[in-house]
This record gives sequence, structure tokens and C-alpha cells, in this order.
Amino acid sequence: MSKIKEQLIGYEQNDWISKEDHVKVTELDEYLLYSMSVAETQHKAREAIRHDLYSMPKSELKQLYRDCIGDWM
Repeated sequence: MSKIKEQLIGYEQNDWISKEDHVKVTELDEYLLYSMSVAETQHKAREAIRHDLYSMPKSELKQLYRDCIGDWM
């Protein structure tokens, strides 16, 4: 993908973050995940799942529903 396209759609590599900063982000991410309660973890997971479901095409949603639940109403 061209650099212009990347900037237009908001895809840019995080050049401003050093390798050490990536390690710090990972450590912080792991700490926050492990310190969450089960309810908080479920809430975050549910938000991510719903975001994925609402952003997929309706045909894919129907197929996923059929595969998991049964007939689409």
C-alpha cells in the first residue's frame, strides 16, 4: 500500500514508538488484563464481539448465525 493511501485511511506504522516502548505497552496490556475482574473481562470481550458483528456484511452475519444458532428468522 502506498504511503499516501496509508495516511488517507489512517494506517501508519508506529514509527514514533521505539522497541522498548512496544515492550512497555505489552507489559502494561498484560498487567491490565490480568488485574481485571471476570465481569470486566467479559464486558470488554462482549464489546469487541459486538463491534465485529456489527461491522461485518449482513450475508456473513446470516451465515455465522446459521452456523452457530440455526435458521435465520
